[in-house]
Amino acid sequence: MEATLVKMLSEKNCEPDVWTMNSTIRAFGSSGQIEMMEKCYEKLQSAGIEPTIMTFNILLDSYGKAGDYKKMSAVMEYMQAYHYSWTIVTYNVVIDAFGRAGDLRRMGVLRFIENSDIKLDTVFFNCLADAYGRMGYFVEMKGVLKLMEQKGCKPDKITCRTMIKAYSSKGMTKHVKELQDLARSVERSEFQRKKPDF
Repeated sequence: MEATLVKMLSEKNCEPDVWTMNSTIRAFGSSGQIEMMEKCYEKLQSAGIEPTIMTFNILLDSYGKAGDYKKMSAVMEYMQAYHYSWTIVTYNVVIDAFGRAGDLRRMGVLRFIENSDIKLDTVFFNCLADAYGRMGYFVEMKGVLKLMEQKGCKPDKITCRTMIKAYSSKGMTKHVKELQDLARSVERSEFQRKKPDF
């Protein structure tokens, strides 16, 4: 992959573009080769390729999975300084990473959501519930269901499984039972939606 990239950079009729940048940094980042990811990013940027929001989401995700929250914060600050608007994917990546790190303070990004026009989806709320569950913030995790209701978003099987797993890890059987009831209700409604009309 690296050899192909070098060849592209040296040839006139096969110049790399932002898709090349994103594919390359995703490959190196997801395999944990952060130094190579950074070198490719810098090399492609110096070749005149402008990063997009997707590029920054890939960088955030890669740094988050590598546990490099300092560099992740630097990317977030860069995005803010150069007015790159966050997407739902950006929020999901940031919440997942800082949730895994147990850094609730960083999850203050939720305040920004209130002032944005981003349409929140079930995947977003599932990331949020998972982050709270991993940190042992069960009151906040349960509050995600209320937040979903306020935003007109329905929980799915993953929402229920995520919360059941968190409650089970602490032996909170009463809450597990409540969630199992919700899971059955979700499955019934999903079955009704998928049932063919004869």
